[in-house]
Amino acid sequence: MNKIPIDVTLVSGARTGLLQKTLESFSERLFRHFTLETLFVNIDPFEGGRAEVEECERICKNFFPEVVAHKPETPHFTKAVKWLWQQPYAEWSFHLEDDWVLARDVTYEDFANALKRRVTQISLMTKEKNWGYRSPYHYEPSRFKVLGHDLGKGLNKKRPIFTTSPSFVKREFAHECASLMRDELDPEKQLNVLNPPLNQYTARYRNHFIGKRREYVAADIGREHREEVGLKKTVVEGNSVWTEKGE
Repeated sequence: MNKIPIDVTLVSGARTGLLQKTLESFSERLFRHFTLETLFVNIDPFEGGRAEVEECERICKNFFPEVVAHKPETPHFTKAVKWLWQQPYAEWSFHLEDDWVLARDVTYEDFANALKRRVTQISLMTKEKNWGYRSPYHYEPSRFKVLGHDLGKGLNKKRPIFTTSPSFVKREFAHECASLMRDELDPEKQLNVLNPPLNQYTARYRNHFIGKRREYVAADIGREHREEVGLKKTVVEGNSVWTEKGE
């Protein structure tokens, strides 16, 4: 099989231990199955200072031969995603954050089997998606109603759902989403609500899962980490804010 080469985009804080664990997992269970081009990484000074930022860049270079690092002075999650999604040259990239691990191998065949019509994102199934439907596409859950009668739960196929969790993203889709994102809104939330021009654009496309319903291909290790260091994540006016517990 002739493999499509992919770029990788990575949102990282200055969290060396988490980043090392994440890259070890994805290198062993996903990246080795693909032909990799460039890693584009945004390293924010989040949970660490300049020394940790530089160490994170060194860790990345241990896993990728070609690394382009963006190291802002202040952390900003949405700006990180926007910058990263504007970078890829390859037709497809794999988007990742520094706090995930894989529960099983993700092969090139998994990726190739999801390359269907209008698919611009191929995302790994996770517990957080709470997906109990048979559809391999991520749509907004809804209720079926006929003449005022509730016929049960279903899916709103006019409202596909997209994500910043681990996923393959098509280059043109990523570039256009980045150009339409607003800095003051959480990137994932505005992909699906809150940003009408962006939502009108994404509604044309589909997000295909890798993994069956309730099969958790990737696991979020960031929640446990936040508990350990005493951080909490809240959404304030459409954006994600991290604060110390007790504040």
